[in-house]
Amino acid sequence: MGFSMNWDVSNIKNQLRRMYSECNSPYNDGFVSWAIKQELYEVKFLVDEILSKCSTFAPEEEWLKKIEQEKIIEILKR
Repeated sequence: MGFSMNWDVSNIKNQLRRMYSECNSPYNDGFVSWAIKQELYEVKFLVDEILSKCSTFAPEEEWLKKIEQEKIIEILKR
């Protein structure tokens, strides 16, 4: 029996981006925007908890460092 990936990371990212857009939409009031932001926090807390329970893998530190450097470069470009 092999591994079966039944989720789509691109779709998850797109949904989170839509939540961000709705949270910052001038057409939503503070109650709606706050509810969306709370849901984003719930996702963040769950992801943080799950990551803390996952094993650490050999290329992980190098990959995280690369991602951090890319983010820094993006910030400096702005």
